[in-house]
Amino acid sequence: MFDLDIDNDGIDNADDVYENGSSAARDHDNDGLDDGIDTDDDNDNILDVDELDGATGQWRYDHDNDGMSDVIDTDDDNDGLTDWFETNDGNDDTGQFDHDNDGIEDVTDDDDDGDGILDELEQ
Repeated sequence: MFDLDIDNDGIDNADDVYENGSSAARDHDNDGLDDGIDTDDDNDNILDVDELDGATGQWRYDHDNDGMSDVIDTDDDNDGLTDWFETNDGNDDTGQFDHDNDGIEDVTDDDDDGDGILDELEQ
């Protein structure tokens, strides 16, 4: 019987970097940077922090760059108005999201987070 995970790290031997099954120094995109320090492990030009978090199934965006993921941040755009208030106050003009603070409301902004990658490519 062949052991599919020789080092019992939860990663199949085929996905481990070394033949002995060791996952040390993993480099999924072969760019020379260990995945532990690589900010874009799959080299798709979308930072890992902005990609889907497989552990929770939630996007890990931090649009206002306050160090708090939007999933738990109650004021994603850091304008002093809670997200709930901006969505539910009954006034369409209140606190329209502008996550990158470029003066263009997210509803019409092609790059909401201002990272130079169009939103349609990040979804």
